[in-house]
Amino acid sequence: MFINASKEFIQHPEVRRLNSMSDDNIKGIVEAYRDDKHHDGFARTVELNEIREKDFNLNVSLYVFPDEETENIDVKKEWKELAEIENDLDSINKKIESFLKELSY
Repeated sequence: MFINASKEFIQHPEVRRLNSMSDDNIKGIVEAYRDDKHHDGFARTVELNEIREKDFNLNVSLYVFPDEETENIDVKKEWKELAEIENDLDSINKKIESFLKELSY
């Protein structure tokens, strides 16, 4: 049974090494162990053959992959915003060029 509890902690406000675990964190880990069932991104029982195939490497992240949060990006919207920023930048550059021409006369 592999349990990836890398996200089961309470973050210390200043010092990373001082993170701690709440009773709920501990309870969740114990329940997953006792349950002995697959929990996506958290716990998984692995056959010995799979461990053998990985040269008996017991690194938890080889067997249980935490769910990653993905961000949905609206490419059209982002592209439009980029074009607006570039237009603004072009306008500002033209103003600066105008001011520099006035200063050089």
